[in-house]
Amino acid sequence: MSKYEPLPLGLKQIGQSAGMAKASLEVARKLAGNAQAVGDADYEAANQTVTAGWANEKRAGAVVREKEPHWRDWRDAVLLRTAEAMKVRGRR
Repeated sequence: MSKYEPLPLGLKQIGQSAGMAKASLEVARKLAGNAQAVGDADYEAANQTVTAGWANEKRAGAVVREKEPHWRDWRDAVLLRTAEAMKVRGRR
């Protein structure tokens, strides 16, 4: 039986790749669109560099934020509820 050997450099390369940036932005756009559909605020998605890994490297990520907030979305926690619903839906 072979011994598992982690490849930290490989994970770093994946996390910093253009493919990861594209994939994370796609998920963020879907989240923003779903929140927009059920809420009153105006949501947007954007690429965002994140810190990750055991060496705290800069990696690709994305963020969803309210471009134009609305008090009702804050009160009803629309973005949080939408993210939670998407998490459950993604399970198989």
